[in-house]
Amino acid sequence: MSAEFRRVWAWPLGLGLLTASGLLSALVSDHWGDVWSWFALGLPVLVGGWYAVAGRRA
Repeated sequence: MSAEFRRVWAWPLGLGLLTASGLLSALVSDHWGDVWSWFALGLPVLVGGWYAVAGRRA
């Protein structure tokens, strides 16, 4: 992979994989899987909110 590809796509792919693991965990596991799913599905929402607020300030 080129450095440009990693620079552009690393975070979106990472957040996408995190979201997919959270969705799968919510469907098939219990207790700790529920905790992981809340974290894995909440973090992309927080990142999006962070950039939405930061975009208004700029």
